[in-house]
Amino acid sequence: MKNTLLFLGLAFCFTAFGQTLYEEGFENFAAGDFVTDSPVWIPWATGQEGTEGDAQISSDFANTGFNSLHIFSTSATGGPLDVVMLVGLDEGVYTASWMMYVTDGNSAYYNVQEDQAPGIGWAFDVTFAFTGDLQVVMDGMTVGSGSFPIGEWFEVRHDLDLDNDVVTLTVAGTEVGSFMFDSLFGGVNFFGYGDGTTIGNYYVDDINLSVAANISELSDDIVFNFGPNPASTYVNLKGQPNNAMIRIHALNGQLVHEQIVNNMNRGETIELDLNNGIYFLEVNAGERRSTQRLVVQR
Repeated sequence: MKNTLLFLGLAFCFTAFGQTLYEEGFENFAAGDFVTDSPVWIPWATGQEGTEGDAQISSDFANTGFNSLHIFSTSATGGPLDVVMLVGLDEGVYTASWMMYVTDGNSAYYNVQEDQAPGIGWAFDVTFAFTGDLQVVMDGMTVGSGSFPIGEWFEVRHDLDLDNDVVTLTVAGTEVGSFMFDSLFGGVNFFGYGDGTTIGNYYVDDINLSVAANISELSDDIVFNFGPNPASTYVNLKGQPNNAMIRIHALNGQLVHEQIVNNMNRGETIELDLNNGIYFLEVNAGERRSTQRLVVQR
């Protein structure tokens, strides 16, 4: 199996910023092989290796090469196929991405786990409906929505800043949103499920998990600091570039503050009129963007 994962038990071990921790195109499998032949993958339920609960490599569709991983359900209620790609990271900045193909008339689903052991906790769920619409759910609340192309390959990308508890999800080149992520990145559960109405039937290819040097690498060199944090009625903001758009989003994605600043090099004061809680402060300059967590405590 093609991968560059460095294991220490079932946890990742790495020494250099910018390195690829894991990449998988399924080309060193044969069609029909079970993905749990690789130590990176486990079935959701113990003892399901090589059964209907395991996932198989397919040559039906591929983003590159000849193979991909086929995830499907046998009914709209989901399952029995249910596998987890193990990760196990609790600090640092990473990019986790893969290519996905949802077949026409069907749907897809995955969730990110808060522990390597399945079922300990869900960080968030993403559902891809047969209509081409998607939604992100955290703690039973829809926090993001968007769209995706049916019947063609598209990228699902997660920019993870585990030091500042933020994940930014981008699907098919469009940002769905930035959300609080204050847990371990335990793994990704590819479950044979869909939108609850249609059969889940999708393919995954070209998985990549990489280390980023710092948050600016993910945001194309926007660098800023602000304080106090927790804040009450204001924050002082300073950084690069000088001119930028400041946006503050609530956890559910609602835009609660927007302001243009023209002197960020020297420092800008952002007046706040927000309820107590956790927010995301985003700095935008053209196509560049960076996000940090803001706590309001009045």
